[in-house]
Amino acid sequence: MPGGRGRIGVILPANNAGMEYDLWKMAPEGVSIHSTRMKPTRGCEPENLEEFEKELKYSYSLLAEVSDTIIYGRTYGTHKHAHVIKRVIKDVVIPEESVYELLKKLNVRKLWIGTPYIKERTLEEVEWWRNKGFEIVGYDGLGKIRGIDISNTPIFTIYRLVKRHLDEVLKADAVYIACTALSTYEAVQYLHEDLDMPVVSENVAAMWEALNKLKIKAKLPGF
Repeated sequence: MPGGRGRIGVILPANNAGMEYDLWKMAPEGVSIHSTRMKPTRGCEPENLEEFEKELKYSYSLLAEVSDTIIYGRTYGTHKHAHVIKRVIKDVVIPEESVYELLKKLNVRKLWIGTPYIKERTLEEVEWWRNKGFEIVGYDGLGKIRGIDISNTPIFTIYRLVKRHLDEVLKADAVYIACTALSTYEAVQYLHEDLDMPVVSENVAAMWEALNKLKIKAKLPGF
């Protein structure tokens, strides 16, 4: 039976073409991925909470019957309005929160951050993690805005984004690569092998938490 060990539902923005690839690459035998989409948006937080909740409820209704756990695979609405998402979807996996839990489990205090974003959005990410109590030893971004452009990023563009800041990176306990639209499966593998340190992306952390909820053990890339 497809998904006999577990079925993971994923809610994505329409222009995210990266996360499903990563999740399928990481899924252990017997675990299947089932996704649906929401409208793409600008910025991180919804302007109309009522409409956001309505659309989220509809997307959730499309997945609920075929999912044992659900990943909310976008940043939109998670920084200030995670309570809305958690009200609609019980026991939901929110990737940034999964990253936080994984970094705590790995005893990480010093973090180097890589993003696909423009400078302003990258700085927002840096500030968010500082407020979570991490020392940020360095950061850089790729200057991208559109989701599909982020998803089209080559593996070694991500790899070299990190490696060109090697002096800073080696001062960190771990590397964090942001954004669910950025396909990171191969990049975190290579970076972990070459740097001999944890390299955590949102997609890897989301799969880690989803599998934990399903009580399924698997080896994941990056740590």
